[in-house]
Amino acid sequence: MISGSATISEKGRCDLSEAKWPTREHFTGAAGTHRRAVYKGMGYTDRDLSRPLIAVVNTFSEVCPGHHHLRSVVEQVKAGIWQNGGTPFEFGAISQCATPVLGLRGINFDLAARDVLAFDIETIVETQMFDGVAAVIACDKTAPGAFLALARLNLPSIIVPGGSMAPGYSEGKAVVLSDLDELVFGALPAGRVSPEDVLKLEDAVCPTDGACPILGTANTMQCLSEASGLALPLAGTAPAYSGERLRLAKESGHRLVELVREGVTARQILSEKTLTNMVHTLMALGGSTNGVLHLLALADELGLGDKIDLETFEQASQSTPCLAYVKPNGPHFLTDFHAHGGLPALMREIRERLDLDVPTVSGKTLGTIIAEHAKLVPPGGRNSDVIRSRDNPVYNTGGITVLRGVLAPDGSVARRLDNTILHHEGPARVFDSQEEALAAVQTDVVKPGEVIVVRFVGPRGAPGMPDIYAVLAAIVGKGLEGQVGVVTDGRFSGFARGLGVCQVTPEASVGGPLAKLEDGDVITIDLSSRRLDVADAEKVLARPAVSNPRPVPPGILGLYAKAAGPATRGAKLI
Repeated sequence: MISGSATISEKGRCDLSEAKWPTREHFTGAAGTHRRAVYKGMGYTDRDLSRPLIAVVNTFSEVCPGHHHLRSVVEQVKAGIWQNGGTPFEFGAISQCATPVLGLRGINFDLAARDVLAFDIETIVETQMFDGVAAVIACDKTAPGAFLALARLNLPSIIVPGGSMAPGYSEGKAVVLSDLDELVFGALPAGRVSPEDVLKLEDAVCPTDGACPILGTANTMQCLSEASGLALPLAGTAPAYSGERLRLAKESGHRLVELVREGVTARQILSEKTLTNMVHTLMALGGSTNGVLHLLALADELGLGDKIDLETFEQASQSTPCLAYVKPNGPHFLTDFHAHGGLPALMREIRERLDLDVPTVSGKTLGTIIAEHAKLVPPGGRNSDVIRSRDNPVYNTGGITVLRGVLAPDGSVARRLDNTILHHEGPARVFDSQEEALAAVQTDVVKPGEVIVVRFVGPRGAPGMPDIYAVLAAIVGKGLEGQVGVVTDGRFSGFARGLGVCQVTPEASVGGPLAKLEDGDVITIDLSSRRLDVADAEKVLARPAVSNPRPVPPGILGLYAKAAGPATRGAKLI
């Protein structure tokens, strides 16, 4: 905590002349000369080093459009810090887009990127010594990685999302990357589209920088960063290519210096009440099932795993309707969602489910933010079809269903989309890898009515708990949507459509029931009763569990094989 006093001038700049913060003790006087000397080699002055020292985590990269524009966002964050009397120190951290490795072995590294980023941020901040942290993030694993790191460090912190790209257009129709994926993995191998049809979309589906403009994992987590109170209002949805995004970035830097002055740390924002709010918001968004995994990981990091668990999500799903009619739940895009009020408008519709007194980095309570933005956007938004009212929901329940049963005694999750059949029963077609399952779909080995089981792809089994979205995309592309179900101890991308049950726990690699299944076992998936079962359960469970056929690899995946927790704890390294 900061001691001393500080005031805000009429122009809004912090007067920090009498305040004290952690680094001041170590960067002043003769004892601090060796520390100052290092930074002076980069041009920092005594005045610079007498201010609060702020880490700015830049996840810019040239391998992901969601992060390609972040240099300009980071510059605005730094400008806000300078303007308000702090000194920013930028450092780079990893970001990635798993699209190149969908359906391939490299997808096993996707979730690991979350923990690597958290370790990266933690290591640099602790080594270099800072008073506050601004994490500039965008795509799938960077937001949850930042959450873990900021919770662990417990410094004054702020998350600055990078925003959403615009939808593309092909022959007058709005298109996104998931449309192309379904053609590539399913329709093209089946001969349902021509190579020319696919090539037409290639130049259209990613027209700008930013996260793909649907409620995939990237935008789900950017929205949840705002719902957490660690990002400023509307920062979760403002378009990546907008002046609004840059202004929010500058204001975030400005505000972070004030958080240092006030001594407000990440764990003062991230409470049990805040995480419960995030769970209800996830259900109202109808967001990615990965949101469940990442919130469970955050709860575990905060020591709240006994209070925020799958039961929390199940109760929220039954009491909070899905209201965001945004792809893949509906026809609209994140840009529409933002234009019609964004998170404040959505959260206003479910406010009776939320704790409105929780603090945020803006200095205002959640209730105050919702009330202020209600003046800007009337109830129901400018178009009630984008953000529905409680009287006209997309679904009466939340967008994610928690299932338990014989095959998932500790739980599993499924996304409830407008194209998802609620009940499916059929014989199992069992695969021990994603590659085998994908090839079977593409070569017509899988038949209508069956249930594909992809096992040994859990946190320890794969290892790394890969996203097996390519299997669902192939099913949709081949026209089998509504005729085939998928059950897995792995994950599904937020792009995925169709009936898929994922994060089955315990996973097959530790002897979970999926390891005892055989081809032909009759599996029942029922979203309405929230059950995942198998016929002749006693006979199935009496079988010996099949062993994981894969050896333990080296490196980060080897750590996952040995130390990854279950999906019910967020599949994080423990």
